[in-house]
Amino acid sequence: MDNQVYAVRNSEELKAVSEQNGNIQVISQLSGKELRSPASRWTIRHLIAYRLLIRPEAAFLPVLRPEHDECPICEEGLFQTVDHVNTRTLVEDSPRNLCGKSDHDLIRLPGGFFWIALARAARNEHVDQVRVHPQRERNQVQRECYVSSASAIPGSSSPLLYSSSFEVDMSDVDEDKHDARRDKPEEVTHFIGKDTDTNMGTDIEVRPRVERKMTTTRIAGAPVSAEDDGGLCQMRRDADGWKMLHPYLALLEAKKAFKQYFADKAGRYMPIVSNQTLAQYLGEAAITWKGNQESLQRGVFLIAATNTFVRFLYFSFGQDYSDYLDAIDGETQMQIVNDERRDPYVYMQSTRWFNLQSGEGRKSALCHILALLKWHEDFAGSNSQGSTYRSEDSGSDGDSMDTDE
Repeated sequence: MDNQVYAVRNSEELKAVSEQNGNIQVISQLSGKELRSPASRWTIRHLIAYRLLIRPEAAFLPVLRPEHDECPICEEGLFQTVDHVNTRTLVEDSPRNLCGKSDHDLIRLPGGFFWIALARAARNEHVDQVRVHPQRERNQVQRECYVSSASAIPGSSSPLLYSSSFEVDMSDVDEDKHDARRDKPEEVTHFIGKDTDTNMGTDIEVRPRVERKMTTTRIAGAPVSAEDDGGLCQMRRDADGWKMLHPYLALLEAKKAFKQYFADKAGRYMPIVSNQTLAQYLGEAAITWKGNQESLQRGVFLIAATNTFVRFLYFSFGQDYSDYLDAIDGETQMQIVNDERRDPYVYMQSTRWFNLQSGEGRKSALCHILALLKWHEDFAGSNSQGSTYRSEDSGSDGDSMDTDE
């Protein structure tokens, strides 16, 4: 199963995949190390134990289709108010010879910072081949009175250890805290910023959240954590500056590069999502949802990004999924999953990859972001407003930004 893409759509397929991977069925059957692994270390075993079911890929997220029916980009004059000058800049063709233009030329164009970031990301898609240099054999120099460090030193209390035998154990490195291994595509941040600029209010704004957020919660009795790469948040202006109303309108998970395949229909290379990357998406969504259920009652949106591609995902959770995550012992977990009347699954909707190098790709991404904002706005309108975001683990009022503008 290691080389097969996880595409489980129902309970029967989940059972079959489980049998191919050690017959793992519930979370308690993960090893102690797996139970406590951060989302960045999740594998196909977590996909199975956390009971992910995947819906067919769609051109537009099904959950957002009602909101897209009122899209001001596709139908001018509808509910949402946008800056059509800015949006036309985004959805029209890219500047000619984008990758060949200098930053000096691009900055002069409307939306210049976005075009600079996009051009840099597009150039980085071409990875130079690793140079192979000829090697020569090196002989050890023999010197009088030289004592090798590999030799035992009489009277030393230290055990014999060859100097070349030491190596760093990278298994203890938490990839969620290892910034050097992760990268936030700048063009995605600029694109989201341009999108949200078109839909701003006076005292409440939607902004790109550039800082990462860590969520730590308990699942099956074990502490587990996930850290995103930023996302979309809602801010409110008050006397002290700006405070965060909702940090999780959408999560952002960015990678420098994926493996790619050539799509005949599109006529270009498209990213391939590995099972490990899919597991990380699930981990970030499930852990963030578990730690912030009050503000994420209806599910979690995640924007996946790599190079110049973006993709939108939506995770919804069965009515018994919270009970399943809270169950500490395997017997209780098995009772929940074996009860046909219960729904201990997490469901994932996803779009295809949109290439921000094309006007069509940028338009599709823009339509999704506007629909996503309206989805949250409609839900907030039917509930009481005015309370600042509060995490169940933090015990503090939302983040404050003293940025009077």
